[in-house]
Amino acid sequence: MFAQLAVASLLAAAPLARAAQNVTVKALPSEDCSSYPGYDAATNTAGPWILQLVDSDNTAIEGFGDTSAYSISFNPGVDHKPTLRWGYVSSLNPETAIAKTALKCDGGVLKALVNTDLTDAGAPTNAQWSELLFPSNAPYDAPLLWKITDGIAPQIFEHYVDGVKQDGVFLGAYNTSTRWGLKYNPETSGSYHQDFYYARILGPNSADPVTGEPLKANETTAFVKIWA
Repeated sequence: MFAQLAVASLLAAAPLARAAQNVTVKALPSEDCSSYPGYDAATNTAGPWILQLVDSDNTAIEGFGDTSAYSISFNPGVDHKPTLRWGYVSSLNPETAIAKTALKCDGGVLKALVNTDLTDAGAPTNAQWSELLFPSNAPYDAPLLWKITDGIAPQIFEHYVDGVKQDGVFLGAYNTSTRWGLKYNPETSGSYHQDFYYARILGPNSADPVTGEPLKANETTAFVKIWA
């Protein structure tokens, strides 16, 4: 976890998001849970809470909450059951009749209460508090993942507009980045058969490595706020 305090302007990302203009971010200490809402010093934990999209370029997704989706591996000729390879935090309409994904800080580690396995029939099971990380080898496609062992720890930030601190704390990474790319995806078996918005952190080297475009086709942006 990063202990360094960092202040960086998001103006460099202005082509990505009009709503990011005039916002300055300050990375908070994350070696423990003291910077998170609802901190309990006795247990060094904070939460649980959920996430919320705010200041989006697309007003239709403003206020959307967090959910989860997962990747499935199954080779009928070899495997006796499907495997949940990894999962990622995504977003969906708060009116959708599906439980939001709870997050918490535990000893300085951000975790989500998520399914980690599949039954023989392919149903998600074995819910656990699992560590969340950004992939370190693909900054151009970096959702918040679980069931990976090597990655970049997420951070939380304060936002300032014209020097005035904004309410709440925001999820991000790289000491400077709190803007996320959101892209609509139709339902899959790994998304609990719900349409969702795939969420990836934007930041250094998040542009398409081939075209250089900062956003994918039909991708919009937003901040991700801890809703406590």
